[in-house]
Amino acid sequence: MSTILIVEDERVLAKNIREKLTAHGFETHVAHSGTEALAVASRAAPDIAVLDLRLPDGDGLTLLPRLRAETGISYFIVVTAHGNERVAVEAMKAGAFEYLSKPVDLEELLIVVGRAIEHQQLSDNLRFLRSREEQCSGLDQIIGESDATRSLKETLRRLTRNDVLALPDPPTVLITGETGTGKDLVARAIHYLGPRRTRPFIHVNCTALPASLFESEIFGHLRGSFTGASQTKRGLFEVAHGGTIFLDEIGHLAPEMQAKLLMAIERREIRPVGATDVRAIDVHVIAATNRDLRAAVDQGLFRDDLYHRLRVVEIALKPLRQRTDDLPPLVAHFLASHSRRFGLPHKTLTSEALGGIMQYAWPGNVRELGHVIESTVLQTEGDTIRLGDLRLPPSQTASGLQVEMPRGRTIRLDFEKGEPRLDEVEQAILSAAFEFTGQNLSRAARILGITREALRYRLHKGTESVRPTA
Repeated sequence: MSTILIVEDERVLAKNIREKLTAHGFETHVAHSGTEALAVASRAAPDIAVLDLRLPDGDGLTLLPRLRAETGISYFIVVTAHGNERVAVEAMKAGAFEYLSKPVDLEELLIVVGRAIEHQQLSDNLRFLRSREEQCSGLDQIIGESDATRSLKETLRRLTRNDVLALPDPPTVLITGETGTGKDLVARAIHYLGPRRTRPFIHVNCTALPASLFESEIFGHLRGSFTGASQTKRGLFEVAHGGTIFLDEIGHLAPEMQAKLLMAIERREIRPVGATDVRAIDVHVIAATNRDLRAAVDQGLFRDDLYHRLRVVEIALKPLRQRTDDLPPLVAHFLASHSRRFGLPHKTLTSEALGGIMQYAWPGNVRELGHVIESTVLQTEGDTIRLGDLRLPPSQTASGLQVEMPRGRTIRLDFEKGEPRLDEVEQAILSAAFEFTGQNLSRAARILGITREALRYRLHKGTESVRPTA
């Protein structure tokens, strides 16, 4: 329960306030002067102060900032004589939470104290969440020892050390990379390491917002501006004012919204739906995509001017298969975090299991790795994780795709080297099916889902050494 300091020189009133608050479970302390209030507050560390603005050794308007600075009290309910509301308004400007006129209505005071406590709890929760978010969004959360990861961290250090991000028109950042490479983590690191860290960070998933709602969600709307707009709503750009707005998966933004977004970024202003005036915005725009925006521009799916406006600073994240040096520390991190999260003993990998992880291509990147380790930690008995416990798909390796064919035949595709060619793969599959059926052309065609004539033609086209029989 909260502790309340009552600063009131009228002893009867102070006694009545104390009895009322104590009856409702509050711990209370009373001071009859400013000097006594400072002494009591330093010992009791109250959360809230009920402060009379007229005291025998000074006025509460002078005492309020001293109590706040020296004792850490955040919430002040000031009490003033009837007809002296002007002074109370000055106290509100100085940071008071609310004011009451004498004679004090104790029931009203109780309600105001309750509101102050609710406000304090919300503020404490917000500080906690912001602190936890900040702790989980630093460079130490970007785990890896590869050259690519070291270079990424250095880029982020240089970018966030620069006060340019605090300017009213900071440079936009475009983060590119495959799904699961950590684009969200990089965006949060830029915000929480930079000069806007104490301001909001708003994450917008562009794929989750239909085009019909995007403008209203991003720019806001006025009450009655469209069917269903029962009240005025601030857009996410306004909510992020002073901070960062992260436009995730910007490559999937509907074409009709791209022009409006470009105008907002260029002019640093927005117009809510239904409004006639514009509103200035001060936000740092970070965008991310797993699409090739250059190709999307060439295909007419993404505006060229928006593409160049977004990529003032471009950060390209490499897929996990191209930075295998990051795998051992990432595995160690996920093993420790998931074991701790589920209250399980720490598990270790056999060398064979680690080798399987190093060979697997990880098409889902770090996100897939985290999910695999999480599932393995939960489902593996004992303290040792073996290769089979990981349940990795056997068909994919770090070098490409491996296809197991009948009679033990294997086809390996190495996309990085560009081999083998598609016609070579087709011939291998056709020949394997033909041999599997004992060179029965009709049965092989049925297995492959093509006509007998098509199979005969393709086999003859690919090699003259195969002579199928009827």
